[in-house]
Amino acid sequence: MRLFSVKMRSEKGGKHVSGAERIVNERDLKKVINELLERPKDFDFLNIKVEEVKNYEILPFELKISSFNFKSVKEAREFAIKKLVETGINEEIAIKGIEILSRGANPKGGNMRGAVLLDIESGERLEPNKERGIRTVNFDWEDRKSVSEILLKKGFTHRTVDALVLAQKNIYCGVIAELCWSDDPNYITGYVASKELGYVRITPLKEKGDTKGGRVYFVRRDNLNDLIECLEKKVILFKFSP
Repeated sequence: MRLFSVKMRSEKGGKHVSGAERIVNERDLKKVINELLERPKDFDFLNIKVEEVKNYEILPFELKISSFNFKSVKEAREFAIKKLVETGINEEIAIKGIEILSRGANPKGGNMRGAVLLDIESGERLEPNKERGIRTVNFDWEDRKSVSEILLKKGFTHRTVDALVLAQKNIYCGVIAELCWSDDPNYITGYVASKELGYVRITPLKEKGDTKGGRVYFVRRDNLNDLIECLEKKVILFKFSP
């Protein structure tokens, strides 16, 4: 079976609008390209890149999933900090992760396409390019259609379908914990993920209308090069067992 990586990104006025990635077999290639073409609603630039995948692994999806709702952003963020501390991250560094996403991860202002790499020992940002960040790519579900059907029936969203498999690759590659909420002003649910915690959905991690968002990966400096290589290069499909 021939597999292809399909990556889409779109922009409006030089700003990122939408992005997505799929790894699909040859017979579904045209269908998936058409689906990704229709995903961004308003753009002035759209790029779709298709590459054949030569080497990949299929691994089990191992994260437990939980959801928590709070009355305020303050309570939700305090809970997120508590969860990060449970993974062994110092509270000050967990708070720094929250602050980075709150003000915009790009040092020049605004959001960043990739993730922040935050050293769990020093709190120093380690991503080589602090305007671009590190992007987790080359991953998907082994059977996205069936996983989507199962999760949507349980009340999850398409966003969650994508975020779950991304979080699993991060943890596989060596990310100690991840903090994320979207830059979409209408989507206020985010999550904390780690090997121990699983995938913890938290609402609301920001106020409606807030355009700030992104990802912080809490990492160890000593395996940084291997971590980045895995996140950006290694191709993995994850097998979901309900």
